[in-house]
Amino acid sequence: MSKFNHSVKVPTQYKVTAKILKAALERNTSIKTLIFEEKHARTRSLHVVLKLYSENRGAVDNAIAETRLLKDNPNLEGCLAKVLVTELIFGRKQLNGDSKPVQTVRSYREKLQQAIGESGYQKKEPNPRYVRINTNLFSLAEALEYLAGEDWRRKELPTDTSYPDFLVAVKALEEDEFMTDLHIEGLLIFHSKWGHYWAAHDLVRSKKLILQNKATCFAAELLAPPTGATVLDMCAAPGMKTLHLCNVMQNKGRIYAVEQSKERYRALCNITDEAGCQIVTPSLGDALQMKAEDCPDVEYILVDPSCSGNGMQNRISVCEDEKDDHRLFKLAGLQIKILSHAMTAFPNVKRIAYCTCSLWKEENEQVVKRCLQINPSYKLLSCKKALRNKWQNVGDKEYANIGKNCLYCLPDSDLTDGIFLALFEKRNDGDNDYY
Repeated sequence: MSKFNHSVKVPTQYKVTAKILKAALERNTSIKTLIFEEKHARTRSLHVVLKLYSENRGAVDNAIAETRLLKDNPNLEGCLAKVLVTELIFGRKQLNGDSKPVQTVRSYREKLQQAIGESGYQKKEPNPRYVRINTNLFSLAEALEYLAGEDWRRKELPTDTSYPDFLVAVKALEEDEFMTDLHIEGLLIFHSKWGHYWAAHDLVRSKKLILQNKATCFAAELLAPPTGATVLDMCAAPGMKTLHLCNVMQNKGRIYAVEQSKERYRALCNITDEAGCQIVTPSLGDALQMKAEDCPDVEYILVDPSCSGNGMQNRISVCEDEKDDHRLFKLAGLQIKILSHAMTAFPNVKRIAYCTCSLWKEENEQVVKRCLQINPSYKLLSCKKALRNKWQNVGDKEYANIGKNCLYCLPDSDLTDGIFLALFEKRNDGDNDYY
């Protein structure tokens, strides 16, 4: 008689997660889209397990191969095995139920742990949790008072702290400590342990606090539209950067926020409404069709177009991150069109910020170079100087006079998502320099 009870069914959550993983691997489909389509599943647990597999893919796959889990159990479906091993070793450390697949993987626990240990696998520490204050609804003083009342300890640094010393301090944060950021006003930094805590917090749900990675805050910070300015956010959804622009402007002036996708447009409208953005005018449409008369007197423009997204640390990828040259060529073409449109269609523009969450040069330095060639009325500003030289990572030095003026946030060294940012300024008549 078999030691396993074949009549016991695999828990639905494991089956659904395995189905999503299989679809993602076979069809190269977005995992987030597949999770969203599973309307009757517990999407948070799906997201957690799949993200854990994404982060530990090599360790899980190697352990399954080394222990001969699938070879010795040919009836065990491959993606289900990956899900169960991920949950057992990297997730909840236990499996629900007594179905045959569950019991099989459970019986390999020691072998799997040994295989992962012998491979020299080391779990990467997650970056800190960044929480930005929405000054439309909440002040820094109110936030600090709340945190003190909840027994959080503020870790304060001298005003002349260098950027390397700041990074050391962030890495050394105790679990009950927080810091204010060196560059972004109103950005709070917490130990990575508190990621899920803040995600479910009432102050976040009420939009008084916003979960926004530090890297994505640089777009509004460096564009720096003054109070009362007129701004165009050309690719605005889901609206985090739009909201930050509103905060930078103290909710005074006007922001035209454009989004082409109906679903993302609704998300943009919702967040700007809930966050108290009185100066934002959302618009459903194509940024390339926007004309000067559609948003009169625009002075500042944020261009944050679709990109490969390979710099985002919270994305879930279960395929090898191979460079897709054909896709990059198409994306860069669209990016050049949108940025050039921003440079030519709005006569009163003073400054443009170009931002991607990509680390590929094709979407970054090469786009900047091409747009400067075809739009000589603009020059580059130094992002590093705008940050009082308290930054390290800039663009590729092989792009003369371009790379040194652009900014990169790199996940491993800056403890953020990966982003690229370039800052353009309209030339005055007396400007002779090319960049």
